[in-house]
Formats: sequence, C-alpha cells, structure tokens
Amino acid sequence: MALPGTETIRFRRPTAGPNAVAQKEEPKKDQFGDLAPTGWKRRHQGLLQDQVGRQQRGPTVPSLSFAVRILLLMRTAGAMYSAIADCDEVFNFFEPLHYFVHNAGFQTWELSPEFAVRSWAYLLFHWPLASFGPWLLGLGKRQQFFALRIFLGAISSYVEARFYRAVVDAVNERVGRYVLFALLFSAGMWTASVAFLPSSFAMYATALAASEWFHPATSTRIGVNRAFRATLFTAIGAIVGWPFAAALGVPFIFEYLFLPAGETVLPKDRLAWGNKRLTTLIGAVVLSAAVAIPVVLVDSWAYGKLTFPTLNIVFYNLFSSNGPDLYGTEPASYYFLNLFLNFNFLAAFALISLPALAVTYKFDFRRLGKTQLKPKEGETSPYTLLAVRLAPFYLWLGILTLQGHKEERFMYPAYPLLVFNAAVTVFLVKGWLETAFIKITSSPYRASQTSFFSWFSFLAIIIPSLLSIGRIIALFQFYHAPFDVAAHFQYTTVPNILSGMGYMPIPPPPGVTPRADHVHEWDFAPLAELKTPVTLCFGSEWHRFPSSYLFPEHVELRWVKSEFDGMMPRPWDPSEADGYWRRAETRVTHLGRFNGENKASAVPGTYVPIEQCTHLVTLSLPSRKPTALEPDYSEDDEHWDREFCTTFLDGASSKWWSRLIWLPARLLDGGRVYGDYCLLRRK
Repeated sequence: MALPGTETIRFRRPTAGPNAVAQKEEPKKDQFGDLAPTGWKRRHQGLLQDQVGRQQRGPTVPSLSFAVRILLLMRTAGAMYSAIADCDEVFNFFEPLHYFVHNAGFQTWELSPEFAVRSWAYLLFHWPLASFGPWLLGLGKRQQFFALRIFLGAISSYVEARFYRAVVDAVNERVGRYVLFALLFSAGMWTASVAFLPSSFAMYATALAASEWFHPATSTRIGVNRAFRATLFTAIGAIVGWPFAAALGVPFIFEYLFLPAGETVLPKDRLAWGNKRLTTLIGAVVLSAAVAIPVVLVDSWAYGKLTFPTLNIVFYNLFSSNGPDLYGTEPASYYFLNLFLNFNFLAAFALISLPALAVTYKFDFRRLGKTQLKPKEGETSPYTLLAVRLAPFYLWLGILTLQGHKEERFMYPAYPLLVFNAAVTVFLVKGWLETAFIKITSSPYRASQTSFFSWFSFLAIIIPSLLSIGRIIALFQFYHAPFDVAAHFQYTTVPNILSGMGYMPIPPPPGVTPRADHVHEWDFAPLAELKTPVTLCFGSEWHRFPSSYLFPEHVELRWVKSEFDGMMPRPWDPSEADGYWRRAETRVTHLGRFNGENKASAVPGTYVPIEQCTHLVTLSLPSRKPTALEPDYSEDDEHWDREFCTTFLDGASSKWWSRLIWLPARLLDGGRVYGDYCLLRRK
C-alpha cells in the first residue's frame, strides 16, 4: 500500500487486441425514443436543460408502453364512471349512432338533411368501436355504450403517451414526467378523454400533431418528414372531427416557414431554404386535404345529396344570420373559471408560461439550449422555439374567449397543450429557485445535494393532482344520478314487469353457477306484446337524458312538456335500408319539423301527454319552485310511486365552495344541499 501523498500511475485498459476491455456504449433508442434503463448520464438534447446535478444519474422516465398501460387504467375508470357533461354528446352522437344500429333514438336539427352540420363519417368511424366487442361476446346495447367509451379511452391513452414521450425527447425529461402525471390525474382529461365528441377527437389529433411538431425539423419516422406527419394529424382532427381545431396548427405553420428549428440556415441560403420549406408544406397540405374525399363521399351517401358537414358547420357558425349565439353565451371569465375547476393550479401555471419564459431569459439564460450559449448565425434561439410551442394554448384560449357562445367541450382540443405549458412553468420556476440558491450560497454542489427543489416540483404537481381527484369524486357523487336511474330501470324495473308477465331470466350456460350478486340477463322481446307499452318519460330532465343505449329494447322513451320553450330533439321515424345505406330516414327532410333558430317546432310529435307515461324521471330540488308545467311529481302520491330515488346536488342552494371538490361532509359544515333524482312509477 502506498503511503499518503505518494504519486501513483494508473494505466488505461487496452481497447484493442486479445486483452481488450469492452467499453460502455451509449444506450440506443427504440422507434419511440425510449432509452435503455441504465445509469449512463448524457446531456439531454431537448430545449430545456438541468443546471443542478447534471453529472448525476438522470430521472426515471417511464417508457411509452408503461405510460400507455398506466393511462389506460385511469381512462377505463373514466369510461365506466364519468358522467356525460353535455347533452350535445348524447343527442348529436350517441343517439344517431343508436338509431343507425337499433332503428330508434332521437334526432336533432343538426342531423336533418336540411342543415347537415353533423358528419355521419365521424359517427360511423365509431360504429366498430361500439359494436365489435359486444357483438363478439353476445352482449347488449348497454355494453355497446361502455365499450365505445373504453375504446375511446384506449385511443386517448396511446395519444397521451406519445405526447408525453415527445416532451421527454424534445423538451426535457423532467418536464415530460410532469406532463404524464398531470395528464393522468387531471379532472379535465378524465372527462374529455372518453367523450364521444368531435372536440375530443380533435384533442387526440392535436396531441399527435404536437408529438411530431416538437421534434427537430429534420426528424423523420418511417421515412416521412415531420411536416407531413404533423399536417396530416391536424387535417384529420379538423376534417373528420372539428374544423375550428385547425387554428391550433397555425404556430407550427409559422415555425416551419420562418424558423430553421434544428437546422442552420445562413442569410445567403435563406431564400432557397424558404422555398423548399414552402413547397414541402404545400405538398403536405394538399395530401392531407385528401382526407376530405372519403368524408364527403360517406356524408353525401348518408344525407342523399352532395354535402360536406365540415364546411356546413363553419358556414353556420361564421356566416349564418342565426349563428351559435342563440344560446349558451357566457362572460369572458367563463373559460378561466372552468379551466381552474378542471385543472386548478395547473391552469394558472399554464397561463403564466410565456411570462415565466421571459423571466428565465433575463435571469437564467443558460436554462435553454443544448449548448447553453447564444445561437450562432443561422440558428434559431431555443427561447423562440419554446415560445412558439407555448403559443397554441394562448391562441386557442384567446379565440374561444372572444366568442359569445362558450362551452366546456370547446376547450378539449387544447387540454394536452395546457398541461404542457403548466409543466414548463413548473420546470422554469424550479430553475429560478436553483439559481437563487446558488447565488446565495455560492455552492452548486450544495444545490445538487439538497432535496428542496425536488420537493417543490413534487408539490407543484401532486397538490393539483389531489385537488383534481377530489373534483373527479365530486362529479361522480354530485351528478351521477341519471346513470344510476338508468341502471335501476334496466336491472330492477323491467325485470319486475317481465316477472309479472310470467317470464323468467335467461338461464346461465350449462355448468355455470351464477354468483349471489349476479345480474340476470333477460329477454326484453316480450315487452313488445304489451297492449300498454312501457313508456319512460322525461320532463325538465330531458337535457340529462343519458342515451337510448342505457335503456332496454321495446321501451318507449318520450318527452313531456316542461318550461323549456326551445327546439327539442324528436324521435327518429323507424326506417329500413335505402339501397346499400342502412337507414333511409337520414335522407328525408320533414318540412317544419326543425329550424336553425332554436324555436319550438309547431309540428306535433315532440311531446306526449303525461297520462301516456308509465314511468317518469324527475328531479326535486329545494331551490326549485313548482310550476304548472314542472310540478313536483315526486310529491304527487295520488298518481305516482317513488320507485327509486338517489341524491343530486342542488347547486343553487349549496355554498359555492362546497361544489368545487369532494370532501367528507363533516368538513363542510352543511355547505351542500341535495335534491332527489327519482324514477317514478304510475299507480
């Protein structure tokens, strides 16, 4: 052993020859950019750089497959337990799909050939998702409803995981982890990810487009330039889904045409470079626009005339004398409050992401860029690139805020971008704290050893996540009653009727012993034999109707008149095939039945007399005073029995703060007031 202070010589091990020692290689990436799980540390190649602990092992970053699996658990739970937040989802999407398959349901003016602002191509894209699994297993239409939502959750899980991995690879590993955690637990994504809405479809497409856009300009996958991939996903979201979502692609177009974004372009080469980019983008747009061809063909086939609903909805909203402002107009604060409900503090972080970037540029400049130096001539500043990637959320929020007609679902396409902006803000603020700590202590080593910064980022993500979980539970506890009533009607009310007719449930297969809690399967066909059909009516609760999918066959679903004086959905007329098209009625225009002004139709057939109803769904709230058209039917003991009742939050009587998230009742001191959501049976 050498004495202290003795100089020694260490010889390098041979790298060639018979005694060569294998060298540690840089881990390879798979096609999705997943790194091998080793302790090898390299400088991250994204826009944002860690300044503290750069020589330490990098953070644990879940792979794409793991992210898909963990997201799928949450999205499947959302598919099974989230309530429908908007009646437009039921009447314009679930009902026409139900009609196409089962020849019954409700029709709205948007699906009349006279207006044709809803796409049958979009609806039929979801037909296999709803039908294949239940058909394969021999299940009923109730299962089709949930199968569709589960498939939508699976699609969203993959899209969200792709988006998260793009952030990991192109921006920063820690920012990617924040994005994954926020997507997983946010109340906004809980609802939007499984909604059967064009705005949710546009959200999937926007996230996929951003997943391509965030990579360098020279990025290719399966030999296809990122401009084609990003443009294609944007076009699919706009043409098949919701046309207005195309506005989210404007920042990408700006970047692609004016910013090298990963390339070095000297001034003398700028014109040739710009022409090449413009030619590529035009080609991408032209090829992507070809998506419209099958959409036009399917919709023209369905409506029986040449039509393009994507353009029809644009013309109606922008150029119609009626327009969307006939109803649903809200103040400018609407989206700010709504986003805080669904994302709480993450929404605030998203809103300050651009100002936070400006602060970082001023006081923590080396936080951005691979070289952490100012860009050379012909290169794009990483600050400019990140600002452009943060811009779509602001652009979308600004466009929607300026519109009078506001709805929560309109924000869905930008939800992943909101989460990204919030995650960037958390990372930048953490960087400020690190910079301030080093300036005060003059010790980068001490900064790398303290856990304060990790705790800050952990709390900045976990607190909004816990609040979102409380919001998710609140939505279930407060507003799930329509689903509970529908389940009781199918599994208790109708079986009691069939038992009274002398029928028995379908026996289990031979050799199968049903569990004690087994819900028996019934054949609902005998209901068609009744002289007085089973008629389930909705009055003031028509807008919470959970879809014909959740009620058995041969049960008539009808409306009774309420105080609402606008245009109502009407039952589709049953019809058979017209040539190769399944329902001839989708091609028929009934004059006077619908209008584009939200005025009640003068043509009979919308409502039935209350005496025709054998069952009635009603809501009794302490804050609601009975009227002639909306009496408190649940108190009418002469005509109705309360067969099943459950709670429903009375928002007008409850304290505003008690409605935000779920907390144990003992912590609220009576802040919440509930009403009775009831299924009544005629005596």
